[in-house]
Amino acid sequence: MSLPRFLNREIIISLLVASFPVLCLAYGKGYNLAPILLLLTSFFFIPQYKKISLTPDVKLVITIFCLYFSFYALSVFSHHDKISYLDQPSRIVLVLPIFLMLLRYPPNIKWLLSAILVGSLIAGLSAIYQVYGLHLDRAYSGFRTLYLNGYMPIQSGNMAMTLGVMSLAVSTYWLKEKHYWATILSLLSAILGILGSFLSGSRGGWVFLPLALIYLVYSNRSYLKTKGQIALIAFLLVVGAITIQTPQVKERIDDAFNNVTHYEQGHDITSLGIRFELWKSAIYTFKKHPIFGAGYHERQQLRERWGKEGLVNKTISHYTLHSHNQYLEDLSLRGIVGLTSLILLLTIPFGIFNRNNRITSNKSNAINQCGAVSIILMSGYLLSQAMFRHNSGTMFFATLTVILLACSITLKREEKS
Repeated sequence: MSLPRFLNREIIISLLVASFPVLCLAYGKGYNLAPILLLLTSFFFIPQYKKISLTPDVKLVITIFCLYFSFYALSVFSHHDKISYLDQPSRIVLVLPIFLMLLRYPPNIKWLLSAILVGSLIAGLSAIYQVYGLHLDRAYSGFRTLYLNGYMPIQSGNMAMTLGVMSLAVSTYWLKEKHYWATILSLLSAILGILGSFLSGSRGGWVFLPLALIYLVYSNRSYLKTKGQIALIAFLLVVGAITIQTPQVKERIDDAFNNVTHYEQGHDITSLGIRFELWKSAIYTFKKHPIFGAGYHERQQLRERWGKEGLVNKTISHYTLHSHNQYLEDLSLRGIVGLTSLILLLTIPFGIFNRNNRITSNKSNAINQCGAVSIILMSGYLLSQAMFRHNSGTMFFATLTVILLACSITLKREEKS
């Protein structure tokens, strides 16, 4: 007996996939619900996985995701660290059933692209409400209320930036399709999403924004032509100039310069000063354990030792914080082996998106450009934040990446057939 149309599995899966970008910043812990529902749904389709064509790209994605977790687990066991440290990296492999399900039952691409726009709109409007309605100093500050609990200015601000820049990629899709009202809506979504990041004051989220924008312009150079590229760049410059004058943004930029000045004068206890000291500690730890790292327990002992020896600030040496840089975090905890697995986790998906972007299909271009800019931006976020030491960062990266990878690989297969 066939199911009613509203219970059609493709529709259910498409709705769940589309709900992810929509819910991410709709409330404090919105990034959790869709991945959990997608994972539970994927268990019902395990018998169907044998029908999936395991192309080289599919095998590569599964391998690198498993490799990252395996190296992490090996490090935890070999250094006799707590098993609980495996909680966050386990999300990296738990999204693989979702990946396989989406390869077997691809979601509706237009629904996903539209959901990215809605998610970016929500991110921006939520940030505006929190700053100007609730009078918070920074958007996504996370008051202990049902709505705000779970927001983090850094993590949430970075999510908003990703949704905003992906909306720019979606705008090129609608422009190519000659749907000009949809193009305008996409640009509005992009502005609001990026504004949400600026209102969060998360400076680390702004570092690779120029690179992501350059990638989009370059990827669409044959369509935009010279006038189109100039118009897009001019539009972005105007929006950027207006945004930088926002009090919250200007204040955060001024704070950064003041922090650097104070640090040079020997004042370490500032937002950037603490980061610099944690980075120094991570580098010293890596030099002592370059191949496999020190693990969590010894890393903390060494951090305190560096404080006693005057290599880092003594007060900061007692902090049990992560290194506020995912690359240095992995380097100090798991050495070159850990850093290599992290870099592969970023570069392999980017390579697939970038290669598949050559397919002459507007949908394929939009999906692959969304995937590519999300990886570029995440690479920047990791410079000043250990995103994968937080549930929000890991869930956002892992879920978004496998959704876009599954769509990219499916569109490539369809193009060939």
